Order: sequence, then structure tokens, then C-alpha cells
Amino acid sequence: MGSILPFSNSESALLMVIEDNSVDSHGVFNYQAVGSLLWIRVAGGINYEFACRYRDTIINAARQLPPGPWIRVTDIRAWALGGPEVIPPLHELMCWCEEHELQHSVNLISLPTLQTHMLDLMMRGVARHSERHLVEQVSQLRSLLQRLSPGLDLRALIAKLYADDVTLFD
Repeated sequence: MGSILPFSNSESALLMVIEDNSVDSHGVFNYQAVGSLLWIRVAGGINYEFACRYRDTIINAARQLPPGPWIRVTDIRAWALGGPEVIPPLHELMCWCEEHELQHSVNLISLPTLQTHMLDLMMRGVARHSERHLVEQVSQLRSLLQRLSPGLDLRALIAKLYADDVTLFD
């Protein structure tokens, strides 16, 4: 697949950061968007309530992106997985993304076997239109994003999502 058109580098292109840490769900997530890129961080063990809230929030965030192809980057290095009950809502999210011009799905992973298995379960039976990328190193992610969207400046996004580790892309 080809490159996506250049992204806006303006601060005004950034969407909100949400942390889901409600009492009824486990795990946390936050996201940030710039141009046609939606970047998500997921941490902790997740349950059904989390998966439903995550599905709804990410669909809403993706709807706010400019029309056309988009990239989703999901940092799941701190994701401690979830039980089989999380698969249906996450499967619905994957279906929605594939039906709404997702061009590249990029996952930054730390447990390749387990996380890839869960991602495969979420995608079972989904008509894939996007290209899936699994990377284990931040340097791989940086190189991939430079190829997919040359000139994309992620500094503001990284500063907001990784306030605890702003050296992620240094």
C-alpha cells in the first residue's frame, strides 16, 4: 500500500487524551490524533466493560479524523491481555476500522506470541483491507512511520501520550 497524504503538523490537529480508569473496567487507555493518524496506548489487564468503552471511544475518535485513509498505531507493550469476553467488542472495533478506510494498523508489542494470538482472535473473520504491522522496537516503529507518512512530526503527540517517558522518540 502507498503512503498516506502528509499530515498536519499543527497543534490544533491534536485531539483529546482520554484515560479510561473507571471503576467498572480494568486497564487504562489513552489516545491522541494528529492529521490522519490515531495513536493509542493500552495498559493493564482488560475486561468486557473496558473493551466496550474502548471500542466506542476509538470509533468516535476515528470519526473525528479527516476523511480518507488513516493509520492506527496501538502501543500494547503494557497490555496484560484479557479473557475471551473481550474478543466480541474488540472484534466489532476491528470490523468498523476495516470498513472505514483504515489503511495501516501498527501494533507496538512486547509479548509477540500472546499479543499476536489475541490480535488474530479479534480479526478472525474480518475482511482485511488494511496492512498490519507488528513491531517490537521503537526504532522499527519510527522507521515505519517515516516511510508511511514522511514528514510527520510526532513531538507534540509523544509529549502528551508519553509524559512519563518523553524520550521515546529521541
